[in-house]
Order: sequence, then C-alpha cells, then structure tokens
Amino acid sequence: MGKVKCNLTFGESLLFLLGWFLLLIITFGFAAPFFILSFSKYLINRSLLVENGVERQMSSNLSVGEDFLYLLLWTIFSVITFGIAGIFFIFSLGKCVISSIEVGVKEGTSI
Repeated sequence: MGKVKCNLTFGESLLFLLGWFLLLIITFGFAAPFFILSFSKYLINRSLLVENGVERQMSSNLSVGEDFLYLLLWTIFSVITFGIAGIFFIFSLGKCVISSIEVGVKEGTSI
C-alpha cells in the first residue's frame, strides 16, 4: 500500500493564502468556490505517491478558467437555495478533484 507525501513550504503556502485572502475580500466572498478548486490543485500538485520506494508525482489538470462555468453555476444555485445546494456542491467538487488526479513517475527515480 502506498502513502501520499506532500511537499509544502511555509513561504509558498503563506503567499498562496494571502493572495486568496485578498481576492476573497475584494470579491466579498464570491471567489470562495474558486479558492476551493485552486487550493485542491495546489495541494495535489505538491504531492507524491510513495509506493515500494518509488515516488510518483501527482498532478491535477483542474483549471479555474476551464471550470469557471461549473463553479459559477454551482455558486448561483447555492445562493438561490440559501446554501442547501452547497452540501451537494462539496461532493460534486470532490468528485471533480479526485477525477483530475494524474500520477506519473518523479524524475530521477526508476520503476
């Protein structure tokens, strides 16, 4: 069975969160669904799948630009339903995120 190892640095994470915090303030919170997608991609792209001593780089093909309509429709639907659709949005987004993960071989390792 493999393990997932995440390579995050404090500095990168701080800049990422500060940028999104400012964006959330500027957009009065309407950027929140985009933050969730971007945060998921940020974590996946800095993760490795370690199995039998072999490290495989994980990556996500999520794109805020390509998924803009998906996120916008879910946001509108959540507002119309007074947040009830948000529960289903989390599951739908989780499915999107998991389906976007690709695993490759990290450079410098052999199979």
